[in-house]
Amino acid sequence: MQSLHPFHGSIQEYLQELVDPNHNRPDHCPLCHGLNPLRAHGFYRRTLVDVNYDGSIPVRRYLCLLCKRTISLLPEFALPYLRFSIQVIGLFLVSRLLYRRTLGKAADAASQPNMPYQRGQFWVRRFQQQAETLCAALTYTIDNFRI
Repeated sequence: MQSLHPFHGSIQEYLQELVDPNHNRPDHCPLCHGLNPLRAHGFYRRTLVDVNYDGSIPVRRYLCLLCKRTISLLPEFALPYLRFSIQVIGLFLVSRLLYRRTLGKAADAASQPNMPYQRGQFWVRRFQQQAETLCAALTYTIDNFRI
């Protein structure tokens, strides 16, 4: 199970934070709600494209000793099942939908000048389907980054 954990720093700060397995360790299993501490269970790697980063990051995993299932702590800047960070997607959507820029100009605003047209269209359609859920993330992007 992937669980988003709040992290409000750079990718480099996130990588430094991973040294300590007790940092952000859940106090209970979100699957079986067992109160026994979870055991650090290594990492898996996932690719991530951000404004200033294009590579893979380690994601910490924990094993519940009661239900024998793993929980992965995905940093909240990396959305589940999407390669691009919330910052890149947010910058694109704000530029495209709020400022009504072309797909090419919106891609430039998101630091993705060679982005395929279809990816931008996919993000717009997905946003329109999930607009209410994503408003908080876009507010964070607008407040913290210049477009």
